[in-house]
Amino acid sequence: MNNKLNIVTAGLLLALGQATAQTFDNSAQEYDPSKHVWEYTYQLAGGDPLVVHQWHLQNNGQHAGAITPGVAGIDLNLDFTHRRGILGQGINIAVIDDGLATYHPDLAPNMAQGDVLNPDPYIYQYNSRGRLTIDDHGTKVAGIAAAAAYNGQGGRGVAPAATLTGANLIGNERNFVGRDLAIRAVMDMDGTIAPMNKHTDARVINQSFGYAFSDASIYGDYRAFFDNIDDVTKKAVTESHGGRGTMAVKSAGNSHYIGGRWLDRDNGLLTLIYPNGYALPAYDASIADPTNANFWNLTVSALNAKGNLAAYSTGGSAVLLTAPAGEWGRYSPATVTTGLPKWCTDATETQCENPMYVFNMNGTSAAAPALSGAIALIMSANHQLSWRDVRHLMITTATKVDADSQPRMIGDYEAIPSWQVNGAGYAFHYDYGFGLVNVDAAVEKALLTGPILGDLQIKSYDVPVAADAFIYDGDFSGTESVHTQTENLTVEGVKVHLDLEHDRLGDLSIELISPSNTRSVILTAGTDIEGNKFNGNVILSNHFYGESAKGDWKLRVIDTNAKDAWSERVYDLGTGKFVENSLTVTPQRSDKVQSNNAKPGQLTGWSITFFGH
Repeated sequence: MNNKLNIVTAGLLLALGQATAQTFDNSAQEYDPSKHVWEYTYQLAGGDPLVVHQWHLQNNGQHAGAITPGVAGIDLNLDFTHRRGILGQGINIAVIDDGLATYHPDLAPNMAQGDVLNPDPYIYQYNSRGRLTIDDHGTKVAGIAAAAAYNGQGGRGVAPAATLTGANLIGNERNFVGRDLAIRAVMDMDGTIAPMNKHTDARVINQSFGYAFSDASIYGDYRAFFDNIDDVTKKAVTESHGGRGTMAVKSAGNSHYIGGRWLDRDNGLLTLIYPNGYALPAYDASIADPTNANFWNLTVSALNAKGNLAAYSTGGSAVLLTAPAGEWGRYSPATVTTGLPKWCTDATETQCENPMYVFNMNGTSAAAPALSGAIALIMSANHQLSWRDVRHLMITTATKVDADSQPRMIGDYEAIPSWQVNGAGYAFHYDYGFGLVNVDAAVEKALLTGPILGDLQIKSYDVPVAADAFIYDGDFSGTESVHTQTENLTVEGVKVHLDLEHDRLGDLSIELISPSNTRSVILTAGTDIEGNKFNGNVILSNHFYGESAKGDWKLRVIDTNAKDAWSERVYDLGTGKFVENSLTVTPQRSDKVQSNNAKPGQLTGWSITFFGH
């Protein structure tokens, strides 16, 4: 009962705060009947002194403490949603991380203890790998998603009336030893009274962490470990909240390159180093972190304030959407959010000095809570929508960013395409998924519709492979294997498990081509992956959303010889783009040389799983 009263009280305080906040000028833009409501831009309400720096909420070209400004319009487009008073009410966001500063004045009003006490990171420092550190990551993440609004303190969250639950999985004083247990806890999955259906059970699970494996054998060796996470996530996502489900949001990773050094620190020119001769990404979302290839997770990449992929962000066909995160905050804006106070003067931590805010939060760790907050807004606009309905609304309303991006090539081979329109008419990009989430557009459609998608169907097939399915060195025609799908469904996602042998896996480009002739690069060549085989490794593609599954699906494996050299490319943090003609090819480090395969590789087996309706 106390939890319910606390949540109601927090909602009333927010409503009162909003009523006394800065008023809007309704005539700021002349009415144009040809425009949708989400195409207008309204000034955000006042009441929080740092909101003017929070470009991810509304980007008007502000600097947010950086030397160079952002680009107006590169934001979540949530101004009209907030004006409507849709602020995430009734939605609980679980932040699985290193703990939350529950006493922070911008987080305390929204804390929902539920059956899981929010872990307390305390205000202490400890040594980790020879460095003095502190567990403040979860506090930063929580502030992006759901810091309180209109209270005269700091900034505000994307969904400032949503409630927060914490689970300490990755902190020094963690109280969960595995992600599966943390998910079970924030969902009250083992509760005796209506498990996974209470208002304090998470409707959104934020996971701003992950893995970056370079050894391809990890997945096969630990298949049971990953399958368990997959199963627990599926249960939470599909069986909670009376069948409407929960959205599990997952950061794609920060492994676009393998190293960097300043070329010109004064002007923000950073040389990025790649393990291939073509400046192709060092890691792929699916292979580096198999939990990104878990269909039950919504994997998100990071966008900078200029409207391009952040320098560090991992991409891949498993990415569904992109969200604002920023760069490092000196040359280009990072994200402004809550930090830890410097100290507390009492054991109960209710008397804390210097409540802190930071201007340098970034990474896909920041993109994930931005998206989690956006989801909370859409869910609070229409509580009857399922997690898949909300995904559908975001996919079909997303904004295309970096529209003039060019394909990335290996000679004449298009290793990573630019924006492609799939067979259902949706544009998709390897780096951005279906684009930048557009809150106002998704909320408007949410308000005007009921449940959208039919029952979820899952169909899996083992595909016979010819005994001579060899992968020849430098043969860009590739080795093909075909699955003919006779049963139809509308695709929401496609997962592939791969078995193959190859002595230099980083040379391989793997494509999946649909009956609609949509070519999805499900593994880009040139990655820093090691080992000599895939043993059931999992790859997810969201590229085919909305297409018909019926017909021939072609798997193509190409040995591109991409790993004979390394490369360097100059990234300009001020513009958010690579410097033209800055690509240089360098020898591999002697301790990292991978000899080219002396014999052809071989595709030995694969399976395909369709998720759809």
